[in-house]
This record gives sequence, structure tokens and C-alpha cells, in this order.
Amino acid sequence: MELYTGVREIQVRAEVINQIYAEKTLEIDLEKRVFDKRLRFPNQNEYLHMQSLSTNQQAIARVKGQHLVLVNGKDFTINNVTPRNLRQRMTFDALMDDTIQVVVLFGRAGTGKTLLTLAAGLHKMEAKTYRRFILSRPMSQLGKRQLGMLPGDVDEKFGPYLDNYMDNIEHLLNGRYKSTGDLISQFRCDFKPLQLIQGSSWAGAFAIVDESQVLDWEEMVMLGTRVGEGSKIVIMGDLGQRVEKITPERTGMYKLVNDKRFQESPITASIELTKCERGPVAELFAEIFGV
Repeated sequence: MELYTGVREIQVRAEVINQIYAEKTLEIDLEKRVFDKRLRFPNQNEYLHMQSLSTNQQAIARVKGQHLVLVNGKDFTINNVTPRNLRQRMTFDALMDDTIQVVVLFGRAGTGKTLLTLAAGLHKMEAKTYRRFILSRPMSQLGKRQLGMLPGDVDEKFGPYLDNYMDNIEHLLNGRYKSTGDLISQFRCDFKPLQLIQGSSWAGAFAIVDESQVLDWEEMVMLGTRVGEGSKIVIMGDLGQRVEKITPERTGMYKLVNDKRFQESPITASIELTKCERGPVAELFAEIFGV
């Protein structure tokens, strides 16, 4: 079974693109002729990159109920972060829609998963949409050589694993906050090691979980069942950098997004980010090593 990407590219007639730009939404029942009959019908919150058969026109739409809804036709900026490609625009669309309570983002390093999610999360906290801002990830180490036991209490042990968040938070300061500590304090950023969340209940929270490709099925269940009322969780990872003992099919991310119940749910969305935007060096290494 192929990994469900949450994005489909299709070709349509030019008048279909003109119509969705004009009306912002189209009833799918009335537009079945848009789709090739050999293709499966789209899932809820699946993103469609529609390209004209006869012109250079294109549009991005998301399936919502029985409609195709136009995704913002122009690039929009959140906390001084502007999408650099079409799939980043789709990502912001899913992150900013509070009816989508579970967003799964996967893709190779440098595609913008963490930066986009932090920018959206901070925006939601500024708007007081959520009461808590939870940042989590597994305390797993890279490679076969492990650091061993780290000194200190939980916060001190978890600190070295937070560079992925802290580097991006630093990027988001933009003179609006004195320091990362000021931003973290203002928005009650709560750093949670994934190994210690059992028994937790996250209500009214915007929760971000990075490096989720290392989670197996049982660990993904434990993570998902932490999410309470009024919360949104963003699960991020790169299946090309999973631990060796877990095949892609045994990862929690793979099972989650490939389940029809996930794909057909109105509260979930999945997006594969494919273009490295970190810089030419990161892109070169990712291409050479196929990650």
C-alpha cells in the first residue's frame, strides 16, 4: 500500500478553475465531470492541485463536505512567515482551520514543517484560540552511538532535544519579543518529553509533536488519546529518518494516514511536503541520500 499523501494533482478544464476562483466553492456532486472516472473520489480535507488542460491556470482546493473550497488564492503571511510553495500554502490552510483537529505533516528535512507549524501555533495563541501551547517530541538520539544518561532533572535532560523548536522560535522573534524566553513565557509554552505524557490530558491546547516517525502503533495510540476537548494536534515527521528497527508500515504515522477512517474524517488532514526550502546544501544532501 502506498503512503497516503493527502494531496492530489489533477487536470481540469479552464472553466472549472475560472468558476472556483469566482465562486470560491463548488459542489462536488455538480462537478463530478471534473474528475477522471478512473480516479477514486476525494477524501475529506484532501487537497487538490488543479491544473488547466488548455492554459497555464491552476488552483488549490480542499474537499470539505460535499464541496471543493478554494484555498487562499494569494500567498498569506503568518508571524512573518510566507509560504514558498503550493504545499506550504496547503499546510497553512490546514493549520489555521480550527475544525481540523488533527494535522499530519510529513516530508524530508528542510521542507518547513516545524517553522510553519510554530508560526501558526503562535498566531493561535496570540488570538487566544487555545489556552495551552504544548511542544513535544521523543527523546530519541540520532545514529548508533548514544549519549548515555544525561545529568540533571527532566527539564535539563530534555533541553538538548529542543533545538529543533528553539532555532525556529528564534527565527520567529522578529523584534516583537525580547528573547525566546520572553516568547515562551508569554504563551505558556509547555515542553513535554513524549516518554512522559502517559496519563496526561491536553484540553484547550495547540499541541505540536515533532520527530513522530519513530513512533510505533502503540506509541501513536498513547499520543492521540492525550488530546482532549478544544484541542488541535499537529504530528510531524520524516519517514526517511525513522529508526532502523521500524519499517515504514509499522510506524504510527503510516498506519494513521493510510486508514480510511482518518481519510474520511472531517477533523483530520494529511500533507506531504516535498520541496526543501532550507537552502541548497540541505536540498543537495537530501537528494543524494534519498531522504
